[in-house]
Amino acid sequence: MRHVSLPRTTHTLELSQLTELNARLREQGARITADELGLEGAAGLDARLPGGLPADAVLERLCWDGPPEFPYVHAHFAAAGRDLSEIVDLHTSALRKLSARLGVRQQWGS
Repeated sequence: MRHVSLPRTTHTLELSQLTELNARLREQGARITADELGLEGAAGLDARLPGGLPADAVLERLCWDGPPEFPYVHAHFAAAGRDLSEIVDLHTSALRKLSARLGVRQQWGS
């Protein structure tokens, strides 16, 4: 079996896209909610919020883990009126909505 490796630019591009989105979040001071990204009720990785992510939870930042060739993208949300925060997985549809909301022209998925 022949293994094909991805060019380094493949994961570098995606990780640089996350860096750009985080920068835009800080620069614009955008208040982006879970509802705007279609993530209301999403189960958190730590499951600190019963019932999942509330609609009014506010996006704080993005992060990733796993192999750089196929990183798992996560979003950190602060739950309004609570001392709890939650981390949820971000998939292509949410990344596209976030990019559009922040005015960033990025390509996610195929």
